Amino acid sequence: MKRISILLGMMVVFAMASCDKLEEPYFVEPIVNESDTIALEAADTLNFDGKIVVLLEDYTGVKCPNCPAAAQIASSLQDQYGEHLIVMAVHPRGAQQLPAGGFPDFRTDDGNEWNNFFNISAYPTGTVNRQAAISSASWETEVGNVIGQDAPVRLIVKTDYYDESRELKVSVHSKLLQDLDSENLRLSVCMIEDNIIGKQLVPTSVNPNGVIDDYTHRHVFRGTADGFTWGRVLDSSITNMKFTLDEEYNADEFYIVAFISDNTTRQVLMAAERKIK
Repeated sequence: MKRISILLGMMVVFAMASCDKLEEPYFVEPIVNESDTIALEAADTLNFDGKIVVLLEDYTGVKCPNCPAAAQIASSLQDQYGEHLIVMAVHPRGAQQLPAGGFPDFRTDDGNEWNNFFNISAYPTGTVNRQAAISSASWETEVGNVIGQDAPVRLIVKTDYYDESRELKVSVHSKLLQDLDSENLRLSVCMIEDNIIGKQLVPTSVNPNGVIDDYTHRHVFRGTADGFTWGRVLDSSITNMKFTLDEEYNADEFYIVAFISDNTTRQVLMAAERKIK
């Protein structure tokens, strides 16, 4: 099973052995040092334009025939807005996410808890910065309403990945740009795998058999990186993590997504993404 080691506060570490599900964290002595911090470079801050980066969460399922159309909407919006829009495809634990019959298993406990909190029962459904659960028909409008706003936080993800050991180091740098209650802010760090080939139900108008065997699943949420479903208290400008990437994950298509949210409203204030290779 996947075993997680976590130190509360600025330094975090966890190790993952081969299994499919993430279990509750248990606490051990600190083994990530301040020397593991990946420093910012001049380009990191120079390339920051001061505008918000929006998080679109697509609640979906491998046995949801209408979900591929919503995924296409999300990809089109990402093409339109570039680095100012991040997409996460979240698979909770319901009938439309069951892997039986050769379908891939993308279900996560974190995603299921989010799904239940937002009371989502029909798919596809999404949230834009977690303001409300809305149908895919409204994604373009809601994203457009947020894009272009001034960023309340500067958020930058830095990674170092080592192929031979599969060790991944992550440093998340944050700086408040507006007058915010820092004690009420939470930092979430998520793992995303892109371009996974596997079965997906589709409408018969797309495929007479109602299924595509080699469908490309995009932006698949693999779980929170530290086991904190709703994020950790933002008590430092730098949060460090170090772990061994599970063999089941494709490092060439692996991303770290971080976002800062309001712990009372759950609204996402700023997001950031980094491909590890």
